[in-house]
Amino acid sequence: CLAFSSLDDQPLVFNSNANEDPLCDPGDIDCQAFLPKTYLHSDTTLAAELKTRSNSIQNERIDHNWRNAHCPTRFVKISSSDWVRRVAMEWPLAVCGGARGGVYLVNLEEDSILGEAEGAHIVQVAQGSSNPGGVNTNTAKKAMEKLYGKLDGGGVVAVAIHGDLIASSGREGSVRLWKYVNFESFLPPIQRGGEVEKGGKLMPLGSLPGLEKTIVTSLKFDSNHLWAAAYDGTVHAYNITGYDDSNVQFPPRKPLFQTDFMDSVLDMQLCEELKLGVCATADGSAALFSLEDGQFFVGIMLFEQGVVARSVSILKHKNGAGYSVLCGGSDGVIHRIPLNINPTTGRVDKENPFAVSETTDTSIKPKHTGPVMCMASPCDDKFVTGGQDGAIRVWECAEVQSEAKAETDESGEQQTNEQKLHTKCLYALTGYKLWLGSACTDGKRLVSDGGENSVIIRDFSRQPGSSGKASL
Repeated sequence: CLAFSSLDDQPLVFNSNANEDPLCDPGDIDCQAFLPKTYLHSDTTLAAELKTRSNSIQNERIDHNWRNAHCPTRFVKISSSDWVRRVAMEWPLAVCGGARGGVYLVNLEEDSILGEAEGAHIVQVAQGSSNPGGVNTNTAKKAMEKLYGKLDGGGVVAVAIHGDLIASSGREGSVRLWKYVNFESFLPPIQRGGEVEKGGKLMPLGSLPGLEKTIVTSLKFDSNHLWAAAYDGTVHAYNITGYDDSNVQFPPRKPLFQTDFMDSVLDMQLCEELKLGVCATADGSAALFSLEDGQFFVGIMLFEQGVVARSVSILKHKNGAGYSVLCGGSDGVIHRIPLNINPTTGRVDKENPFAVSETTDTSIKPKHTGPVMCMASPCDDKFVTGGQDGAIRVWECAEVQSEAKAETDESGEQQTNEQKLHTKCLYALTGYKLWLGSACTDGKRLVSDGGENSVIIRDFSRQPGSSGKASL
């Protein structure tokens, strides 16, 4: 008898002697009639069933931990002379941007710094005032005020990671590209001889064209592109498929796509499943654009005049039953706007993308007591928000049946209310510094800044019996 709970950390290895026909699907009833009676009980079938059950148990445990704040916490020190201001993760690797302008690549699993570029970006806007052809000093200062308010920690503005390719932006404008190269590749095999030093370096690849005179506020990778959102109200997409090919021009000479928005873009998120991107803009709107051609097609005003839309994300509902746009403002308020998805194409209905009316209250409670600086979603129906109040909140969404209430439309026919969305704050993770600026998750772990010179890791994949605290 196998204990399923013991399968999580050990791979299943089985040898199958069954006479399997590669052209026959064992899941098909007609096919099963021609299979040996022993096939359905073969080692291969048993291995698949056990692996499925093991994954199910692990997912149930992770969901339980997210709901109950079971998340042992640890810190990974990044620098002794720089404070972490931005983090982007592709587990186990993370790229960090520092208050002194440094860019750091770290292996979070091994607690080791793989490469760093100290002073890659300027610390404060005043340092770049004498840079001709760069960002206008007054414009840069206004951008920092919109982004960080009175709690500007200085240094790097945005970072992103895609394999060994890293992108970072600063207050001087443009985007710098880096490639991680380990020390072993620097020397030919015949010269290595003894033990090779661990780690490597961040090799500069150059800057992206067309962004020299603006502050790039958000950087995101999809499978084939690097998307850069800027304070001048534009979003640029650059082809990255040839960055590792010496025969391909990289960085590319010009963006593949470029689109203009109504106001400065302060944050951006991508959803490849929907081929959809969303931006948070300084006029208080959430604006949608297509990942297929990069073009903006609709926006929705969410905040009162003078309140900027500071952070944005896209949430997938439970069991894939729809999507919502999430948007956090500089006033601490969070809005959730369900999307109309075309059941035939599986894409957003561009003619009527938002499943709300003019009178729908899309705000959710409780709000943060400071600007909502970041958002992330670990899994369907859950998301996290981080604010300048020093807290990360974990939220859960559900569809609940609205009250049976009939309404009469203009034609005199009665319309019945459909299900409405319910959003609940499960708990708050506290103890972060007030300049908390970024949070990211792979579903099992929550990684963020807000810990001075360290990255904070909260592990939601641990067994419930192990120790763990919800606050720092």
